[in-house]
Amino acid sequence: MSLTVRDLQNLRFSALESAKDEWAQIAHRLGGYTDRADVHMRRPLAHAWSGEAAIAAQKRMRRLSDNFQFAGEECALIQTTLDGLITELRAQQKALHQAMDEAIRRGYRVAPIGEVMYADEGDIPTGDPDAGVPEKERERQTLEEHIFDALRSAVEIDGRYGAAFARLRVGRGLAVNGLESQRDSSDISKIAGVAVGLDSAPTKGTDPKKVRDWWNGLSKEEQEEQMALNPSVIGNLNGVPAKTRDKANRVNLDRLIAMYPPGTPMSPTVQRQRQGFEMIRARLERDTGKEPEPLLLGIGPEGQGRAILSYGDPDTADNVAAYVPGLNTQLKDVADEDGDRAKNVWDSAQYADRQQKTASIVWLGYDAPQGGPDRLSETDLSVADRERGEKGGAAFGQFLDGIQATHQGERPHVTAIGHSYGSFTVGQAAQREGGIPADDIVLVGSPGTGAQKAEQLGVGADHVWVGAAENDPVTHAPSPYELGPGAAIAHLMDPHELHFGQDPASKEFGGQRFGVADGDLAGSHSSYFDGEEGGDSLNNMGAIVAGHPEQVSHQGRR
Repeated sequence: MSLTVRDLQNLRFSALESAKDEWAQIAHRLGGYTDRADVHMRRPLAHAWSGEAAIAAQKRMRRLSDNFQFAGEECALIQTTLDGLITELRAQQKALHQAMDEAIRRGYRVAPIGEVMYADEGDIPTGDPDAGVPEKERERQTLEEHIFDALRSAVEIDGRYGAAFARLRVGRGLAVNGLESQRDSSDISKIAGVAVGLDSAPTKGTDPKKVRDWWNGLSKEEQEEQMALNPSVIGNLNGVPAKTRDKANRVNLDRLIAMYPPGTPMSPTVQRQRQGFEMIRARLERDTGKEPEPLLLGIGPEGQGRAILSYGDPDTADNVAAYVPGLNTQLKDVADEDGDRAKNVWDSAQYADRQQKTASIVWLGYDAPQGGPDRLSETDLSVADRERGEKGGAAFGQFLDGIQATHQGERPHVTAIGHSYGSFTVGQAAQREGGIPADDIVLVGSPGTGAQKAEQLGVGADHVWVGAAENDPVTHAPSPYELGPGAAIAHLMDPHELHFGQDPASKEFGGQRFGVADGDLAGSHSSYFDGEEGGDSLNNMGAIVAGHPEQVSHQGRR
């Protein structure tokens, strides 16, 4: 394609801007159709209709919902591609105008093809050929090169974006899935990412307050472009609003599942991850539209897999509970038992105070230790390791910083809950420099936090709450000094020293021990979140989360 000076100089962007706005509107409408297909069609029928016909209908309606979602994502990509094209062409048009204005100001003429000429033949410099190129000629050549650069760049931009639009064109019968959407997003990111500011997104680990300010500083259009091209980053970035993260992570979840279609060879780790992702999606589908609304605040394939599921919106809640699970937790558990525990805490907090809004979160943002022959082929020694809890504690602390950064209105009452090895992870988070932005810490089934005193956890000893069933073996885990020579002497010197520091249920530790059922050796470690088998445990946690310590039943320290 040849391009003249007049073509680029007179290029008007109103038609492209109009097209971009129309594609944005279509994307929004398709998003609404997705919600309608799910909320008003598929879910109501699932409760009122069963049998083979119902199963077939559900499958077709799920397909319809997926088509709407995919179409919305593709329209958003077209909008973003148009924005990139407009941005890059405008820059070249501006460069052309500047070069032409400078040429005319210096007394030159510009030909339609971009050639810079002397205004009069008498202006052509003459002189000794051996003296080199005269300064006036060098000036003319430089201006001409600037004009040619703008024209060449405009042609290159036109070709590059033309290829991008061709890739976004689809035919009938397209097999819609998250993988196709991810490929298109990746292609457009390479072509238009720089132009639309994709590289402005903060990296993981950035101070959540800076992330919040960056996000709030984007225009609505820029936010939509980041969501279209960068959902895996936006969905897992502390400092981005919870509902935005949920929207991005549902796209991420579909893509993670689509990466490995049925029949694809997979390692055992990937198989477990895929199973976990599928179960999380099934839980979201089951609970979406109910009270409390589930929000997916994090999802990813790092390590053993990452997932953060919230019941209730932490950005608007009066009370936020963030629960860190421990030994043997995998992705599938977030969709199963640990998701149930987060929901149980929400129910209990609402029972304690129905006037306040609660968000209850299960946070699997680290690799929980695995023990036993069927647990990721790891040895039982992983639960004795400190490194996972130390790394997880740093990540958990930053997650809580993000909860504070995006919260609307007055600061929420935050309770960090750690179970089993998760209590060590919470303890490590609380002992980092600056502590954690929590008002209360709850430790249940704890083998220790790495601290010797409750006051070391930074929230005040009276706000460190401990649930320890008498028959829970984990709460009696011996210290490393009691496992070797001199074990008896070590135990006599400090009978309440556990594997990760002082027993949180002990008098020496100095926290508040709340009432739980004694339980038995087989089940007590898993009963703290059970309203029946755990005794007062769940009600006590709900009262703490709701900010009503007066409702808590107490138990004597060890």
